[in-house]
Amino acid sequence: MKIFAMLPVLFMSCLANAEMTSPQDVIKDYMSAWNAHNAEKAATYFSKDVQYYDVTVGKSEVGQLNARDHVIKVFMDAVPNLKWKMIGQPIVGQDSIAFEWEFSGKNTGVWAGTAPTNKDISFKGVSFVHLHHGKITYQGDYYDAANLNQQLGL
Repeated sequence: MKIFAMLPVLFMSCLANAEMTSPQDVIKDYMSAWNAHNAEKAATYFSKDVQYYDVTVGKSEVGQLNARDHVIKVFMDAVPNLKWKMIGQPIVGQDSIAFEWEFSGKNTGVWAGTAPTNKDISFKGVSFVHLHHGKITYQGDYYDAANLNQQLGL
């Protein structure tokens, strides 16, 4: 009987710990999913109604599946060996994180309707991320698309 009395306490303790995951821990795991080239897993870090803004596109993809299919998969398909790493120390708030990053790899897949260039790319950017209960509700990515296009020979 004592075991059954303890179950609710243990359950609530697990929930409390799950919600106390830091933004930095969430982003570390999220980036690991990108680097494992697993779009499905990366998308699990999004809330169902996430807004993913890419400055080069100029609009947000809204919803977990749209962000997965129109952002994550696009990058993974275009650069199958991609590496995405955080540079320096992020700025971390209770439910937010901002960080500089570097994205690199070889463009061997179609990218936004453009044929593969088979060129190596490496570019830097910054992301601003908001979270709620350990899920990404907003991600805004800002980077120099002109530099990227130059590396691709476009």
